[in-house]
Amino acid sequence: MFSTALARPAAFPRLTNAFAAVTRLAQTPVATALGINLGLLGEMILRAVPKQRTSHSKKRKRMATKGLKDRQDLTPCRGCGRPKLISHICYYCYSDIRKKLKGMRREAQQD
Repeated sequence: MFSTALARPAAFPRLTNAFAAVTRLAQTPVATALGINLGLLGEMILRAVPKQRTSHSKKRKRMATKGLKDRQDLTPCRGCGRPKLISHICYYCYSDIRKKLKGMRREAQQD
């Protein structure tokens, strides 16, 4: 049923189980009466496997074009000059303002 070009199913237990299930289905009277060739289906299932493992270098070459891109949404802050996102408050300026407001609230509570 299997050609010699296929991987040996005995070396792979899951493939052996799949092969056994397909051959059992192919031998049922219903399958033979309907003329269904499940043996061919089993060969097609087993052939849908890569012939060799993809090497590390080939995998990395393929992934090399997927690198990080430059950010286009960063601008310098008007207050401190550090980079910030467009239409966002600068984190450093905001933390300075928050500290000043916290100190002003403490002074107001003490008075």
